[in-house]
Amino acid sequence: MSILAKLPEIPSTKLIPVFTINLKLKHDPLNIYSSNESNNTLNLAIIETGEIKTVKNELGLQFELNEIFGTDDLLIKNSIETASLDCKLYGKTPKGNSVFIHYGGKVQLNEESVDIISEKKRDSDISKSYVTCNPTFKFDENLESEYKWIEKENFIGRGRFVRDENGSLYVQYYIYIIR
Repeated sequence: MSILAKLPEIPSTKLIPVFTINLKLKHDPLNIYSSNESNNTLNLAIIETGEIKTVKNELGLQFELNEIFGTDDLLIKNSIETASLDCKLYGKTPKGNSVFIHYGGKVQLNEESVDIISEKKRDSDISKSYVTCNPTFKFDENLESEYKWIEKENFIGRGRFVRDENGSLYVQYYIYIIR
């Protein structure tokens, strides 16, 4: 007999998009090192600017940030062409309150993403990209009351890479909560 309790039926789960993250890189990621022995490559992305905008949603939740900047370490496991993210961002609410955002995630370096990174294409299909994140947020003590809901949620992001008409590289995410 198992000592573990029986699991319940699989619950129905819904992902609700609540905001977007749109980040412009200062330049293409910099190669920090590559090692065949460790099977890793480390690249550094420097985020020059960015914003978070509300996605109209059935829960009426809102979130806006601007003046976002920061860095993202992309540790690529070469043999499986997948990067693990370690992103640190800093921004301001519209009323000037400070926010720290940290996220891990995975980027599978599939054709859709590599074509953007290598400048073969400017636009990509988010449904064919595998760019994910799981952001967490830390706020200063003056956080606006309409944003306090963020401290109670777990977020999952789905994204893509794109380039603008000047060739600047962006990473864009839709961020979801679970219900």
